[in-house]
Amino acid sequence: MKDASWPACALERAQAADLEGIAALERVSFTHPWTIHQLRGAILADAPCVVLVLRTPEPGEQGLVAYCIFQLAGDELDIHTLAVAPRWRRRGIGRWMLKSTLDVGAARGAEAAFLEVRQSNWAAFELYRSLGFEVISSRAGYYDRPREDAFVLRKTGLWRRS
Repeated sequence: MKDASWPACALERAQAADLEGIAALERVSFTHPWTIHQLRGAILADAPCVVLVLRTPEPGEQGLVAYCIFQLAGDELDIHTLAVAPRWRRRGIGRWMLKSTLDVGAARGAEAAFLEVRQSNWAAFELYRSLGFEVISSRAGYYDRPREDAFVLRKTGLWRRS
């Protein structure tokens, strides 16, 4: 991480101590956040999900800058959720986190990545498109609060650097 506006950070696999911080960030980032039970299962269970966190040791920080939850199934990487703490947004951290997740997936054998995005979330849509994701379908009524369709996006060729 080279941007001077970024905190000193480490990318690590989430631990039990991260549960409350991830849940809090989930609540401020999404209208239909994952529950504590779902997050606990992703972090603690011997499940196919992987939760990566970007944390800072800065005094006064809760430590959590961003996180991403994803799952590998064969040669496919399914990105479930990604969020950046409000004070760290608009600095390229989401892009870096997504690229890092794609790199982890590729290193574990993924050849394609998939995700869903609200059709009204143009900032996220443009980020994904700029990293090579393409719309492959839509899902009617996929999101709640408010009810909204989702674009389903796919990126192929993960072994190639974005």
